[in-house]
Amino acid sequence: MTTAKCLILLTLTVILSAGCFGRDEEQPANEAPPAATAPEPANRAQSAISKNAAAAFAGLDPTELKQGDGWTLFRIDPAESTARYVVDEELFADATRKYGLEIGKTKVVGETNDLMGLIQIDLTRRKIGANRFAVFLPTLKTDQALRDSWIRENALQSDQFPIAIFVADRLIDQPEGYREGEEVRFRMEGELNLRGVKQTTVWDVAASLNGGSIRGTMHSRLRMTSLGFDPPDFANTLTVQDEFTVQIDFVAHEE
Repeated sequence: MTTAKCLILLTLTVILSAGCFGRDEEQPANEAPPAATAPEPANRAQSAISKNAAAAFAGLDPTELKQGDGWTLFRIDPAESTARYVVDEELFADATRKYGLEIGKTKVVGETNDLMGLIQIDLTRRKIGANRFAVFLPTLKTDQALRDSWIRENALQSDQFPIAIFVADRLIDQPEGYREGEEVRFRMEGELNLRGVKQTTVWDVAASLNGGSIRGTMHSRLRMTSLGFDPPDFANTLTVQDEFTVQIDFVAHEE
């Protein structure tokens, strides 16, 4: 396993697969200034997401890319990637009477393939350039349309805050070495902007490198109350735990 390929893995697992190794503190005097915008996503990526998601992502501020030799761009493939949340829910008698749901504790999973992400790295100098990972929240779906509607309108308020964005800042507990095809585990830290609330989050990552593609998963634990809303608690119907998991299963390809 070459040093360059190892660096691809360690820097690309974003997720929300997004970036590592810390940002540049100082730019060399002979280095070209950042580019104005990131290149447009490949047609495959555009066709893999919904029209509403594509329109929302197009409204994001451009990502500034570094110019000059050495920089390589990688992009998340939404056709092979999924963003989800997992929350613990407990149903009571009225859930059966009103909705035909079984009484008891269960894990609720909401998923979407409406996501995008990119990262730019310099493998030789071990530096990270632009990186951003975004999820379109209105298309998150569970097995219950009524639940999805409540979450859109009351919890995530995704009509008002349709996109969650994560940008990675640094890698924690990175492995000392790596061989191609071998799964490695580490943690990374960055800023998550969800529901209009910005907070520092730490993600557990497991990923492997094969050729020019990274395949992995990353997850973080959040609290609804820290995002500005209380977990659902409907008398004799259901309760939901405050803490929940955000997870990204991702594939990213070199461009």
